[in-house]
Amino acid sequence: MIKYNFDELKKKAESMQTFLERPLPEEPNELIKHLESIDTLMAMSGRMLADAKYYQDSIKNAAILKSLSDEYSSLSQSAKNEFIKTEAKDQNYMVNWIDRINACAVHIKDSIRTIISYRKKELEL
Repeated sequence: MIKYNFDELKKKAESMQTFLERPLPEEPNELIKHLESIDTLMAMSGRMLADAKYYQDSIKNAAILKSLSDEYSSLSQSAKNEFIKTEAKDQNYMVNWIDRINACAVHIKDSIRTIISYRKKELEL
C-alpha cells in the first residue's frame, strides 16, 4: 500500500524539484529524452502524493481524537479546526509541494512540446 516513508518523500521531492529547475536542453533529441523523464517523474509524483495524503490523514485523525479530549473541550470548533490543521503542517506542506511538482511537470511537458513543434517548423523552412 504505502511505498514511501515520510523522509523518502522529502528526499524524492527535493530530487524532483532540482530536476524540474534545470534549464531545458537545446537539442531536440535531448528534449525528447527530457520529456520521457518527466513522464516517469509524473508517475512517481502521483504515487508520492497519495502517500503524502495518507500521512496527512493519519495526523489529522490523531489530532481530531486529541481535540475531543477534555483538555480541548473549552475551545471553539473553529479553534479546534485550526489546531487540527497545525498538527498536520509538515504533511500539508508535503502534499502541497508534491502537488506543485506534478503541476510544474505538466507545464514543462507543454513547453517542451511547443519547443519541439517550433524546431520542426524551423527545419521545414
